[in-house]
Amino acid sequence: MHEDEGSTPDKLQAMLDVIARSEPSSESGQADFGRLRDDAAKAAGVLIEFYGDAALDRAKLIERRSPQSHFARMVAAEVGRRGKRPGS
Repeated sequence: MHEDEGSTPDKLQAMLDVIARSEPSSESGQADFGRLRDDAAKAAGVLIEFYGDAALDRAKLIERRSPQSHFARMVAAEVGRRGKRPGS
């Protein structure tokens, strides 16, 4: 886990915000939802790689900061799901 907590969480939040802008549109919601799910999995991977054991706490913090964001909830759920895998 990286110890530098200075501006790095802000940079990570900015990266997640950029990905989150891909919220599904009403016209092609099904295809967009698949892409959103894939993006959430990628973002979860970044959190896990960067924060290690603290990834779930960080994901929940991002979720609390963005209570209206379905994407933030998806990322937190994905991090939680990955954390429950045997051997992780």
